[in-house]
Amino acid sequence: MTLSELLAFRAAVAGEAPAMTWSRPVSTLTWAELDRRVTAVAAALRRVTEPGQRAAILIAPSPGYVVAFLGALRAGLVAIPAGPDRRARVLADAEPSIVLATAATVPAIRRFLATLDTCGHRVLAVDAVPDAPGCAEVPVAPSDVAYLQYPGGVMVTHANVLANARQAAQVLGESAVVTALPPSDPLGLVLGVAVPIVTGRPAVLGDASAPEALRACYVVAEATALVACGQPAGQLVAIVGRDGRRVPAGDVGEIWVSGPNVARGYWKRPQESARVFCALITGDDEPRWWLRTGDQGFLDVAGELCVTGRGLVAGYRPEDLEATAERAHPAIRPRAASAFAVRGDQAVVVLELADGVVPPRGEVERAVRHAVTARHGLTLRRVVVLPGSLAGDGLW
Repeated sequence: MTLSELLAFRAAVAGEAPAMTWSRPVSTLTWAELDRRVTAVAAALRRVTEPGQRAAILIAPSPGYVVAFLGALRAGLVAIPAGPDRRARVLADAEPSIVLATAATVPAIRRFLATLDTCGHRVLAVDAVPDAPGCAEVPVAPSDVAYLQYPGGVMVTHANVLANARQAAQVLGESAVVTALPPSDPLGLVLGVAVPIVTGRPAVLGDASAPEALRACYVVAEATALVACGQPAGQLVAIVGRDGRRVPAGDVGEIWVSGPNVARGYWKRPQESARVFCALITGDDEPRWWLRTGDQGFLDVAGELCVTGRGLVAGYRPEDLEATAERAHPAIRPRAASAFAVRGDQAVVVLELADGVVPPRGEVERAVRHAVTARHGLTLRRVVVLPGSLAGDGLW
């Protein structure tokens, strides 16, 4: 089964029941209404795309966003939920065949697309397509990619999102889903779209009320979204030391995850995918792939997960960005680059030049920016270049 097939089932058995309600402005879609609009978008997409192509969603959080996402899946496309702050680099990396918008934003979207190096993007206004009598489901395998999650271009399969929705449902209990997270957010997509479709529970989106029910959860995009709210949810979590072995309960190490929710890897990054998604724990009797999150934490004696430090920078592991930066220019001192996050998902790289090397002003910064963008599809907020003469002054 896929989200699209489950949506059709919900529409058939509970068509007039509310599916999703948006709080700002207030509007509600029943299962039948949602399914009808998804079918219309899918039919329009089938006329201009081929299964397996990619569709970028440049729509603000709204019913139209959800319809666009599910319509892309029903048409057999790979959806690309693009947040508003990283649209240019997402489109450059994902190379979509079509861009989904609303009628009101099409002119602005076309102006934005005209500023990019790529050209020829089709633009479809999802709220302007007429209803269609039907659109047959495009056959997909559970292991086929359903969408690319940015930053990072995480390849989430149809099986991954269903598994994570079921895991999240275990944590949420039997109540309706209420979330203020946008559907472009990994957890917002699972809670606001996937969980309602998988469980049949109605969802309220864009609402930050009911504080007593809020829970702190550990979210990893490479694991689709939800990993744990205290106890791991339907998946295995291990704490691993620098030697690649499990550490005792209560000891801090890197958090590794294994389960049906772990994604296939990174889009167009096979080497990083193999290193991050195909780790093995030394000494384990049962060989299985583990996801290295890069985050630090520990499991207590009751199996509760405590996260002590996040290791990601703008969706990437800092050591990956640092290695790319260090190779960008021969004037950079080996093992003297540091990457860290600022203002949410923006990245800064600080590096040191080799002693006695004075390259032309701005040359190293430009080389680092170019290398990081070409390798990771990431635009650095800032590159700080320190001269080698500072090496012994306690400033590094």
